[in-house]
Amino acid sequence: MCTKRQLSVTMAIQVLVSSVESVLVPAVLSVLSLALLLLLCVIRKKRRMEGMYRPSAEEKKQTGAAGSEKPGLPLPLPKEERLI
Repeated sequence: MCTKRQLSVTMAIQVLVSSVESVLVPAVLSVLSLALLLLLCVIRKKRRMEGMYRPSAEEKKQTGAAGSEKPGLPLPLPKEERLI
């Protein structure tokens, strides 16, 4: 059987562990969420600064939106050349 002293020690340890857990768990969660937020900001900034240049994709996007219509600004025909 357990003595009173052993019971009081185990109860004190349980209280200490529960108080440490109640402080430690939110602190760890807040540090992890802060690290995740920082990582997302770095990734977003890196994407913005090191994007890929794909002009063919932009052209496809523009022609796909216009469909089979003619371009919006037609070029004027050059003046007819004549011999002197």
